[in-house]
Amino acid sequence: MSADLAHWSLYGQPGTQPARRVTATDWQVEPFLPSQIGSAPWNVPLFPDQIKPLIAGFCPEAMEDKWFIYSEGPDAEGKLQLHFHRSWTGHKIFLLDIDLKREGSEHVVGITWNCSIEQTGGTDEVDAKEIVGEVCRWVLGVKLQESVAA
Repeated sequence: MSADLAHWSLYGQPGTQPARRVTATDWQVEPFLPSQIGSAPWNVPLFPDQIKPLIAGFCPEAMEDKWFIYSEGPDAEGKLQLHFHRSWTGHKIFLLDIDLKREGSEHVVGITWNCSIEQTGGTDEVDAKEIVGEVCRWVLGVKLQESVAA
């Protein structure tokens, strides 16, 4: 399989920013399988112009759109959760925890991923971070920076 075809197979076509914020009820979604998730801290700084597209999310419009992405929050403590689901199955694949508490110091603080062999082929932490980074870049137009030491 060529690299271009492999990329398209996993990420789909480039996304466009929605006219309104995407919500969980915009698509039929499934939760994580509780016994088949992994999680890890992840300290990734965000730029102020990256916050709006992360909050807005992405709703698929065609078969070539592989992801459904929505956010919840921020809550009173500035916590935002960004949910990533496969569009065809609705399976939850990733969750990013984002801290928006202090303007100018927003950052990803953690990642949770689906490690089901059946649903993802057994994604590990390294793969999860790599895939989420590319989904953010390709679908949301947000290039995540390198992780920094906490």
